[in-house]
Amino acid sequence: MNLPKYLKVAIPWALTALGFVVLAYPRITGVPLFPVFQYGQLSTYPIWAIPLAYIASYLTRAWGAFVFAFMLGGIFSAFVPRAAMLKYLSSAKKSSYLFAAACAPIFAVCSCAMIPIFGGLLMAGAGIGPALTFLLMAPAANLMALIFTIDLISWKIAVARLVFSFLGAVSIGWLVAKTPWAKAVEERYQRRELAAVDEHLGFAAKSWKALTEAFFLVKSVLPLLLVGVAVVSYIEAFLPYELVSSYLTGVKGVMLGAVIGVPFYTPTLVEVFLIKSLLALGMSVPAALAFLIGGPMASIPSMLGVSRLIGWRTVLSYALLAVLTATVAGLIYMATGFGL
Repeated sequence: MNLPKYLKVAIPWALTALGFVVLAYPRITGVPLFPVFQYGQLSTYPIWAIPLAYIASYLTRAWGAFVFAFMLGGIFSAFVPRAAMLKYLSSAKKSSYLFAAACAPIFAVCSCAMIPIFGGLLMAGAGIGPALTFLLMAPAANLMALIFTIDLISWKIAVARLVFSFLGAVSIGWLVAKTPWAKAVEERYQRRELAAVDEHLGFAAKSWKALTEAFFLVKSVLPLLLVGVAVVSYIEAFLPYELVSSYLTGVKGVMLGAVIGVPFYTPTLVEVFLIKSLLALGMSVPAALAFLIGGPMASIPSMLGVSRLIGWRTVLSYALLAVLTATVAGLIYMATGFGL
């Protein structure tokens, strides 16, 4: 596109700044910068209107996070040299998994908003194993989620959430990277010559490239992501929380807690409020921990979006391991008898 150089710089970075401000403002003030659509009781809506209301609420709440995340993914792809990615986020280096898991908690975004960042890492040359570790760790145990968990539930659950999410994200990334289908995905992204070419471009050209890469991620991820959100709207509308909470005790409760986190997708931090209400209804603490780990790591909308980037075999591999991690975490916590 024949735009002046200053616009090629201004547009991408203005969008990034806008997304960051809209994302950060409610974290600081406690209220959103722009109005958020509230849908009330979903089951009272006509069948056709349920997903529309849910998606409207979701997008009005999360659009800032998405703008920032998609632009950040494009920036990673356009600006980060491939050599740096191979040095710090290589699937062959065990330290890369620890590095990815340690850096991820600063991103206080939900699993869906992490997808474009994950895609940007892959396109910039990161190994699929550390990139997956990053993808799983950020929504499961970001700093804001941990702070809210301490405030609303307990510090014991927050510490357990951090420890098991860290160990799980590192282990899952490492194990999945060993599978032939994940290796094939990594080779496909490593063959991209974008990073090698972009390193010779000027700042304006790289900035514009970041915008085009962000748009590529939007086209790849957003359609299936919204389909997943629509599916979840019906689950939230018609699955009674009281019925679910009555089964969330004991060993079966832990297993169910790990599994129901998959369809019960919530925006980041909302899962803490949901678990607080389920605990009040009788949900066991170990089952709550399993939910807090399994849900953010393997939600339906997130898996649908990620599948466009790495294929279903890789997605199902990490999702099954995420549910297993959540189950093991809940069982260990139950065995220790820590409680709240």
